[in-house]
Amino acid sequence: MSLNSSKQGLSGAGPRSPGGSLPGQSAVNWNRRFLILLALVTLVQLLYLFISRLSLAADEAYYWEWSRQVAWGYFEKPPMVAWIIALFTHVFGSNPVGVRLPSVVFGAISTTAVFLLARRMYDARTAFWTSAVAMASPGAAALGFVMTIDTPLMCFWSIALYLLWAGLEKRKSAFVEWLAVGVVIGLGLLSKQVMGGFIVLMFVYAVVSKEDRGLLKSPRLYLASLLGLSFLIPTLIWNAHHGWALLHCTEGHFGGSRSAFILTFGSFLGGQIGLISPVTWVLFVCLSVALLVRLKSLDRRALYLLTFSILPLAGIAALSLRQKIQANWPAATYTAGMVLLAAWACGNISAGTRMDSWRPYFKKGIIVGAIMALFTYGLPYWAPFVPYRIADKVIDRVEGWGHFGRQAGRALAKTPHPKTTFLLTFDRMVSSELAFYVPGQPRVYTWHSPGTPRRSQYDLWSGPKTGWDALILVPKGGSRDIAALTGYFQSVKPLDRAIGGNLHRQYELYLGSGLKKWPCNGQ
Repeated sequence: MSLNSSKQGLSGAGPRSPGGSLPGQSAVNWNRRFLILLALVTLVQLLYLFISRLSLAADEAYYWEWSRQVAWGYFEKPPMVAWIIALFTHVFGSNPVGVRLPSVVFGAISTTAVFLLARRMYDARTAFWTSAVAMASPGAAALGFVMTIDTPLMCFWSIALYLLWAGLEKRKSAFVEWLAVGVVIGLGLLSKQVMGGFIVLMFVYAVVSKEDRGLLKSPRLYLASLLGLSFLIPTLIWNAHHGWALLHCTEGHFGGSRSAFILTFGSFLGGQIGLISPVTWVLFVCLSVALLVRLKSLDRRALYLLTFSILPLAGIAALSLRQKIQANWPAATYTAGMVLLAAWACGNISAGTRMDSWRPYFKKGIIVGAIMALFTYGLPYWAPFVPYRIADKVIDRVEGWGHFGRQAGRALAKTPHPKTTFLLTFDRMVSSELAFYVPGQPRVYTWHSPGTPRRSQYDLWSGPKTGWDALILVPKGGSRDIAALTGYFQSVKPLDRAIGGNLHRQYELYLGSGLKKWPCNGQ
């Protein structure tokens, strides 16, 4: 099947049929293909979700802990991820499936929104290939399984992209669309702070687009932005009552040294190539550069997609010259980017003769991305056969926590007073995993030394009852941490056993008898 089947102008689109497809193509047929593809991918994700033995990642367990104490805000992030997990675990149970099922559901919604955007902007054929390239990547595979804050963010970002374009097309008659844009932006802001960038990009697009520059004089753009921002009011109030925890945590993400810019920029490039797949990512970047050279001749569709893709990606790339960038930070930029790439591959956009000659590589990129996605799902099976250090990094964090939790549960049952003994660690990751995997899912506490900065949500929650005992878990060789407990228990004694069994997860056990006091959360 040839992707390039129509003639086009420098940066415009080929002729469109009333059915929303290119001449000679059946929109119904491409719609059906999309539904089949979406159903197959979703089915695979659901099957993998139910058969996978991978433990919850530390962040997943941590967000699940949040969901047990629903609030308007949390130490590191806005509250949406906790609300979603609370809803799904209430319905499907407090188990790995209940925690991770939202990733499949929200992923399917995101893909559908991107399909509808591409179909509305171009045609059903382009929309199909947009969904195909968007799903064929390691990043998409991970987002379809692991429940993180990026799951709802990507969903609301995709929906906002579609609604905003619908509003731009309808112009003055688009009250409902603009209202919906504001609501979806608000939901996105409750998911991750990155959604604030969508508001900025709306204004940037209004500035660079001659056809839509009138938005700067219209109340719609401002009202939609204010409506979205208003969703943060309860979260801001929560933060004001908790020492602006979210603000201080966000500030901590932006710091680095220019002396290591080669390493940080190289890490950024490697992360993006691994997230999207090499062929697809290189095609997208080269296409974007080629289109930027022809910026004055671009139609509003290509300009819209460039504004919401390569512009923020370039900003994040520049930031990587001064600090380390997490690979998932630019994830939302690829939503519009994949629409742009598919539109070019299908012949709706031209980027010059030389760049257009690369179109056959688009399908090859999808194949490479799909293979990499399958390797991502197969990670638990191939990781043990690669050099040990690599295997440790990619698999150790999501394997064995169930066994570890059962070991801790048995140790807790052997304490003198198990019903009045709580679990205590010095690390929020371990506390979260224990809270999820210890039988009965008890409350677990993380020690916060007085006078030190707060490090996690555990430092904001109330402490255990005085008079209770504590089963204290300390990493092997970390007994010096025990000194911090002096004066808070009547006695702290080592137990003659350890748990873990894994070289990188061996913990010594201590018994703290009679808690006398708990550090104040404000200290």
